[in-house]
Amino acid sequence: MTVLRWAAAFGLLCGTAEAADLPVAPAAPAAFEPVWTTTFNTEFRYFSFSGTKGQPVGIAPLGVRGSGSQFYLPFGLSFSGQPVPDLRIDLVARGGYADSRQSTPGLSGAVSTALDTQLSATATYLGLDGVQPFASLNLNLPTGTSYLAGSRFLARFDSDLVDVPTFGEGFNIGPSVGVNVPIGQTLMFNLTFGYTARGAYFREGPPDPLTGIDAYIHTRSGDTTSVTASLFYEEGPWTGNVALVYSQDGTTFIERVPVIRSGSRIGVSGQLGYAWAENWRTTLNASFNHTERNFVPGAFLPGLVAEPRNSNSNLYRVGLDTLYTTGALALGPTASYLYRDTNSYDPTTLQFLPARERYGAGGLLQYTVNEQVSLSLRGERLWVHEAANTGTGEGRLSYTGWSIGGGATIRF
Repeated sequence: MTVLRWAAAFGLLCGTAEAADLPVAPAAPAAFEPVWTTTFNTEFRYFSFSGTKGQPVGIAPLGVRGSGSQFYLPFGLSFSGQPVPDLRIDLVARGGYADSRQSTPGLSGAVSTALDTQLSATATYLGLDGVQPFASLNLNLPTGTSYLAGSRFLARFDSDLVDVPTFGEGFNIGPSVGVNVPIGQTLMFNLTFGYTARGAYFREGPPDPLTGIDAYIHTRSGDTTSVTASLFYEEGPWTGNVALVYSQDGTTFIERVPVIRSGSRIGVSGQLGYAWAENWRTTLNASFNHTERNFVPGAFLPGLVAEPRNSNSNLYRVGLDTLYTTGALALGPTASYLYRDTNSYDPTTLQFLPARERYGAGGLLQYTVNEQVSLSLRGERLWVHEAANTGTGEGRLSYTGWSIGGGATIRF
């Protein structure tokens, strides 16, 4: 190509001698045209369970089988493009709707509500060789429901089982900065520093003895500081990524009284994909999360002190799927496994999380309608076993469930 440019500049590719004698005007550089892509995606996720007890564990009456379900409909709209050659802008808006119900006798409750709205804006500078710095701002708008009066609070399920354990919180602001560093043609390194300032919101409390109306409890979860390092790889039939996240939460206040500061957290996650034949591809996902000791009110000392032993748990997740592709259709089996080694408490959602194992087996289907539209459908049968709780006297619990989801992505 260089030779062709050199030859053209000297008239060596001209058809006649007369043309070669004419001066050749330099070609004008092509004008930059901003290109923007709009993407809309939505999906539905449905979870149902039935077992030896209801949720929350420890409240359901003895001998009563529990059951419940949650329907979740998230949706998102994004705009991505380059207004100028050296700057990329990504704008994202996300929202959703949830319907959560428990039908355990004596513990029935239901919630149907819109969820909080998340907005994000990211600017990436592309004018430097070998490095791409970026800055991002994330907002959580409290359009959901955090105050669940009466029996509606019984429709909250824990995060090991459903995608939406809570239905709203306060106004949060989360700035972050980072850098992408391409390494050769096959690797990309990312380093991100983030901070989330969490606003206050109200949750339900004990009912007033005279009016019977549930109290409004002023709640403010601790701010979060995080550092994330990740590496992405793609070459030939192999694709993969690995991420390391360290985060620390501030103090959680209830009625403006400090009640807990969770220990620092470290998480490792990764994905490995391999196309072992022209139409076959297998993908493995895995993650591990560990939390250090919490800080709780001291019996004799003011303020929060480190708990005598770590009451938090380790969480392990593994997922595996294999897809066979024929034309626009891809389908195959899936399997998943979750293990929480001990009972734990989540200060962000204010929920007790029992030790458990969860097994899943099912299938995945993907269909590409055209370059702009793609569809997906996924379903799993779930088996959950929860360990005995010596603190409450609860025995080992078991229940089964279904997890079904489908979605559509449309690009303009």
